[in-house]
Amino acid sequence: MGGLTACRDSVRSIRDYVRASTAAVWPVKVPPFVPPITFTADDLDRVNFPHNDPLIIELHVGESEVTRIMVDTGSSVNVIFRDVLDKMEVNNREIKPSIRPLTGFDGNYMMTSGIIKLPIYVSGVPSWHKFVVVDKPAVYNIILGSPWIHNMKAVPSTYHQCVKFPLSGQIFTIKGN
Repeated sequence: MGGLTACRDSVRSIRDYVRASTAAVWPVKVPPFVPPITFTADDLDRVNFPHNDPLIIELHVGESEVTRIMVDTGSSVNVIFRDVLDKMEVNNREIKPSIRPLTGFDGNYMMTSGIIKLPIYVSGVPSWHKFVVVDKPAVYNIILGSPWIHNMKAVPSTYHQCVKFPLSGQIFTIKGN
């Protein structure tokens, strides 16, 4: 339905188009060496078993130390709640208005009230991340989803209650609390 703009709609032209695209050579950027990320019994220090706990961490965000940050591999966005921004004394002018639906795992949705970029400091190194702003009360202050996890090249483990990622050629660990 709709066809391709790059070729006519005949079966032959579509087949030729697919062959040409599979033959294309994409430049490969070799990433710098990163030590492997592994989890060991040492990472289980301070973890009480049995548990089924979410991964909750503390980070320095903007100019504030923020607690109750959930690392959520199932979230496709980073979420910050409006009351947290108020406690952080973030100026409302820094929030770009953006009203979009945010769908939960149960199919219900809520509307976002904006987008903001904030620095997150890990070991004194800042990295900027985009957050959707939600004006609802929540148990957590921030939810770090796939955008943060992928940007940091992080590997979270709820079992080990920590998240690990490369930083300055070494593997950095943030323990859950």
